[in-house]
Amino acid sequence: MKYTFFDIECANCFQGRGKICSFGYVVTDESFNILQKEDIVIDPHSKFHLTGRGNRPGIVLAYNEEEFKSAPRFPHFYRKIRELLTDEDSLIFGFSVMSDAGYIKSECERYKKDIFDYDFIDVQRIFTDLHSLTNTPSLLHAVEKYDSMETQDVHKSDDDAYLTMKVLKGICNATSLTVPEVIEKYPNGKCWCKDGVIDTEYTKYKELLKAQKLSKMEKLTQSPRKNWICSSRENHYEFSKYISRVFSDFKADTPIRKKKICISNLYEDYHFTEMMNIVSLLAKKGASYTSRVQTCDIFVEAELKNNKGEEYPCYRKNKLLRLMEAEGKKAEIISFNELLELIEATEEDLKVYDKNSLSPLKKKRKIRAKA
Repeated sequence: MKYTFFDIECANCFQGRGKICSFGYVVTDESFNILQKEDIVIDPHSKFHLTGRGNRPGIVLAYNEEEFKSAPRFPHFYRKIRELLTDEDSLIFGFSVMSDAGYIKSECERYKKDIFDYDFIDVQRIFTDLHSLTNTPSLLHAVEKYDSMETQDVHKSDDDAYLTMKVLKGICNATSLTVPEVIEKYPNGKCWCKDGVIDTEYTKYKELLKAQKLSKMEKLTQSPRKNWICSSRENHYEFSKYISRVFSDFKADTPIRKKKICISNLYEDYHFTEMMNIVSLLAKKGASYTSRVQTCDIFVEAELKNNKGEEYPCYRKNKLLRLMEAEGKKAEIISFNELLELIEATEEDLKVYDKNSLSPLKKKRKIRAKA
């Protein structure tokens, strides 16, 4: 079995599509002895744009623009690149390699070449998971962990491929694992291009974590995901629109007439149906609803605890308390049960959503034409 490490440099990535100007690779045996090392220089057939974002400097390539533009274009090297990456006797590796795979795909599309299937491993993801990092590291940061003598003054694809090899070799030495054992222990590094779609085990892992988290919150809130305001654009839009346009009956003779009510985000975020009914019932009592604690007269508490019995913080209540202490903001804080008494409803009443029973919207003012 051979190991092939590759890296790509692009002249630019306008519209998210990389214009490849070099494809570098290193082929080793299972003991990381180098069998082949080459930097393929490619005419990107596009202008160079290498400036960095924000305060970061732009990258410096190993060759000048004239050398790149005098080289053949991507189609000339397509077959060689394809054979390297689809070699059944070789495992393919890269660093932050999903981007490189995307560049190959976009170049195949640009030059009307078949997008071929291949599997590859992201050494950056393995390094990140091994060291339990929150942010993904740069190639130079990763290689310095195992070989502080290595430096990188310019971006040369075959040299970067070589540094990727050094990182994987360092991981194997540090963990006393073989390459196959490293891949098996840190499976999030597995990536593939299949039928024109580039994906990775890490994406599946993140989706699983998200699903588990959402499932947990459904149990804690006792509200299905489709009933959440915080994660549904449709619910959020409809709720916000209704708040701004609902008609409050200020003629109603109630204790909360002309009062502005705000409810804890721990409840509002996860109860679309209930909140629509609450806003409607408040309007019938002559009150109005607001999501801004700065303007509320009454704040409704709601608690939400995790599986360990620990309370989630309510940022609205915390903000209100700061305003009350620092600026003398006046507001009454009541429980959710007290709110139910004020609007004369039960929790079961709130779970039934009937648009026809909601308080009406304000009538649109007729604009009279000037004589």
